Amino acid sequence: MKPFFSLSVLLLSAVLMLTACAGSGEIRAIPLTPLPSATPLPTSTPLPTATPVPMPTEAATLPAERVESCLVGRWIVSDASPYFQTAFQGTDIVLGGTSGNAWYNFGEAGIFLLEAIQFAQSAAVKTDVGEVPVDVVMDGIALARYRVEGDKVFFREQSVTSLVFQVEAFGETLGLDPAGLLGDAAAGETAFLFECVGADRLLLTPPLDNYGVFPLVLERYP
Repeated sequence: MKPFFSLSVLLLSAVLMLTACAGSGEIRAIPLTPLPSATPLPTSTPLPTATPVPMPTEAATLPAERVESCLVGRWIVSDASPYFQTAFQGTDIVLGGTSGNAWYNFGEAGIFLLEAIQFAQSAAVKTDVGEVPVDVVMDGIALARYRVEGDKVFFREQSVTSLVFQVEAFGETLGLDPAGLLGDAAAGETAFLFECVGADRLLLTPPLDNYGVFPLVLERYP
C-alpha cells in the first residue's frame, strides 16, 4: 500500500486544472474534489491546544510484551522533508518548513503512541502559471501495538480514529486516510525499517518501493 497515493493524485489534479486556467490569463482558487476514499473534514472544527496528549486508556487493556530495543522511548519529528518528498514523487515540488510538533512514543510494553499537535509540512507545487501552495496537516493521536524483529518494527491493531490527517490548498481541506501513516489494521502487520544513529537519533523508513525511499528523522525527546 502506498500511504500517500491519494495525496499525489490530488496534487497532480490541481496542477492540471491550474494549467487549463493559464490560457485565460487568470488564476483562480480551485475547489478540491474529494477522492472516493477520502472524507472531507469540517473546516470549522478548532484544532486542540498545544498540550502533550496522555497515553490513551485503551493501552492499559492490552497485554504487555516487553520490548528491548534502542527504539524504545519518546521521539520528536525533527525533519519530515525526506519523508514527504517520497509522498510527492513525480511532482515538481519545493518543500518548505514545518510547524507544530509530532512525537512517536515506543513503550516498553509494545504499545506505540503517535501524538501530533498542529503538525504541518508546507510545500509548493510548480506549474506553468505559478506555484500551488499546499500544507499537509496532522493533528491528534494514533495508537498501535508493535514488535521489533531485527531492523524492522511491525505495527498492528492500529487505531487512528482520533487522528486528523489532511491536505490543505486554496483555503480548502481534504481528509486523507490516517491509516496510511502506520498501515491498515485490517491488512495485518505493516513493517517499517528503523535505524538508531547513536543514542539520540532515529531513522524510520516506510515500506514504499521496497524501502527505497527517504526516512522520517526523529530525535530522542526528554
